[in-house]
Amino acid sequence: MVIPLNVSAETRSTRRNNSKTVTGTKTIPRGTTASLPSLPVTGVLAPTHAASFVKRTSNLSGKMFFKGKWNFRKGNAPPARIETDFPDEVLEKVEKERCVSATDSACGVEELLRIDFLAHLPYELAVQIVCAVGDIATVQMLGLVSKRWAQLSRDKEVWKSLYLNRWGPLTPLKKLQKLRKQQRDWKSLYSNRILLEKNWAEGNVTARYINGHHDSVYCIQFDTERIISGSRDRTIKFWDLETQKCTRTLRGHCGSVLCLQYDERYIVTGSSDASIIIWDYTSGEELHTLRGHNSPVLDVRFNDTIIVSCSKDCTIKIWCLSTGRLVRTLEGHHAAVNAVHLHGNLVASASGDCFIKLWDIETGKCIRDFVGHSRGLACVQFDGDTIVSGSNDRSIRVWNAHTGELLRTLEGHNDLVRTLCFDKKHIVSGSYDQTIKVWDFKTGELLWDLKDAHSSWVFHVQFDATKIISASQDRKIVVWDFTHGVDHVSDFI
Repeated sequence: MVIPLNVSAETRSTRRNNSKTVTGTKTIPRGTTASLPSLPVTGVLAPTHAASFVKRTSNLSGKMFFKGKWNFRKGNAPPARIETDFPDEVLEKVEKERCVSATDSACGVEELLRIDFLAHLPYELAVQIVCAVGDIATVQMLGLVSKRWAQLSRDKEVWKSLYLNRWGPLTPLKKLQKLRKQQRDWKSLYSNRILLEKNWAEGNVTARYINGHHDSVYCIQFDTERIISGSRDRTIKFWDLETQKCTRTLRGHCGSVLCLQYDERYIVTGSSDASIIIWDYTSGEELHTLRGHNSPVLDVRFNDTIIVSCSKDCTIKIWCLSTGRLVRTLEGHHAAVNAVHLHGNLVASASGDCFIKLWDIETGKCIRDFVGHSRGLACVQFDGDTIVSGSNDRSIRVWNAHTGELLRTLEGHNDLVRTLCFDKKHIVSGSYDQTIKVWDFKTGELLWDLKDAHSSWVFHVQFDATKIISASQDRKIVVWDFTHGVDHVSDFI
């Protein structure tokens, strides 16, 4: 509702005093500093859209409100209109109950309608309103309005809300669930996450090297404590992420370990010997050896029930995770299927025939082809909505998975794009040009070119919020660390 405020017009104010009605009139002269008396409010008065009202009030405070007074600077007229979200019935109640202070009467100043609704609300409810603001600049400005608002702007629940709204979608689900239950200094956590993002933006990174394989390192995966790698030396090695020391080695394949994936139950590896081995993660015992491909197994992905594998034999195979039984074979590519990525009941595949295909696992049918690369594909990642692919045509392409539309083409590598991964902020790619590049996911802009750490082809990259890890033909694993000066690192991954 909009309340007109006439500078020289008569305004009628009414109050009740022992069943008697008293009325009076007064004017607001120009150039007057009007003090704001508190209102005798009964009950809780709050606007219908409280969070938006808080935003507007905090912005207004820097312009008109100073030390508890509305400042009509000399020579300037007060605002002609004041906008508010208060419903009509609330305004009518306040109009009936408000009274003129002795100070106002002496100065001839009409009382202005001002209700600090956050001061009248229970503290917990006021915190929830500030949480709904959801904007860091506004929350910081609230501290300038009053002591009460400053206290609210510092509340841990407000900073928890700010943190989770901004970074919750980028945080792994298990870590997110754990963070929500913990008692944390959320403001400190927010500040450190900002510093971490600054390190990414400015390229403030240090490289650490892990050596131990005796030949090319083809594949890696990591978590908060360890890295697991597969190599041409036919071994799978476990590395302590903090000390960079090898803690365990698995042997079982008769050829190069070309691909792997693990979770807390299993490790699944694919090899140039055309086999797939399912290992018990805890004991390292071989549970099943899957044979069905006629050529090297180039990639494997699994979920709770199935394994998806692809091979140089041009096929994709679906296996039962618990028994190792072959469920289905997908055929349609006309060259080696170099990479697959599983999301729900859909699989994206990338082949040397220049095509990306999207498959329905349950029916075995190809849903859609993605055409655009001019040479064979080497890598693909799929998150349900977006497909990102890398090719021997030296480009990276971003596709709408639902329509097949090509959204962006990223160019900058000078050789085959062998590996990539992405989240909602970055795309990280590795190439036979021996570099690792970091791109802005939304714009496709090249942010950083990481070079000189590897002396040969880059075969695999993975990353999280704090680091990139890469593996190469030069036998090295490199950890690119962005956490310089950052505390609470374990909370971000």
